[in-house]
Amino acid sequence: MSAAAVEFAAAADLPYVKSPPPADLPASWAGFYLGGQVGYGMDSVRWRNLGASTFFSPLNAVTRDSGSGVIGGGQLGYNFQYNRFVFGVEGSASAADFDRSFASPYFPATDVWSSKLTWLTTVTGRVGYGFDTWLPYIKGGFAAGNVETSIRNNAVGVISQGSAVHAGWTVGGGVEVKLTRQLSLGLEFMHTGLGRSTDINGPQIVPRGPESYGVGLRSNSITARFNYLFGQ
Repeated sequence: MSAAAVEFAAAADLPYVKSPPPADLPASWAGFYLGGQVGYGMDSVRWRNLGASTFFSPLNAVTRDSGSGVIGGGQLGYNFQYNRFVFGVEGSASAADFDRSFASPYFPATDVWSSKLTWLTTVTGRVGYGFDTWLPYIKGGFAAGNVETSIRNNAVGVISQGSAVHAGWTVGGGVEVKLTRQLSLGLEFMHTGLGRSTDINGPQIVPRGPESYGVGLRSNSITARFNYLFGQ
C-alpha cells in the first residue's frame, strides 16, 4: 500500500469537528454621530411681580400663560457600547418659536403680556439598550434657553420688556432605528425646566417704584431626529 493511501485512510478515521456557529454580535451604536431634529413643543410661563410697582399687576402676584410652536436644530454626540448597553453624551442647540400674547387678567385689562422662548441648548447623558437595529433610550442633563418678555399698556402706550438666558434641567427619552449601518431615524420627547430669572427689571414707570418681574418656564417637545454615525 502506498504512503498516500495510508495517509488517506488515517485521515478518514479522524472524528469530524463541526465549525462553531457565528457569534451573535449586536448592531454597533458606538462612536461619534451628528444629526438634526425638528418638531413641535409647548411651554408654560410663570411671572411673579418682584418690584414695588402695581402698574401692571398687584405686588407679588403670580401670572401664568402658555405658548407653543416649532423647534428645530442639531445635535452632536458620542456613544460607548458594552454588549447591548449603550452609554453616551450629547449636546444640542435648537431655535424655537414658543410664542404667545394674552390680555391682562387684571382690571382694567388694557395690558398685553407676551413671552417667547427663542432658543434652547442642552448637554445630556444617554443610556440605552440595543435590540439589533432598534435603540430605546433615556436621557437627562443641563438645559439653557433665552426667554423674551414684555408687558404693554395700550391705553397710555407704556411698555416694560426684557430678555434673559435661563438655566435649568431637561429629562426625556426616545427611540432610534438604523436604516443603514450609518444612518438612523428617531423620535424623542423632552421635558425641560428653566429656572426663574429676573427678566424684566426696568426703570420706574410710575412713582410707586421700578418694574421687576421674575419669569420661570417649563416646556414639553416632541421631535423627529436623524443621525449619521461615523466609523461604522
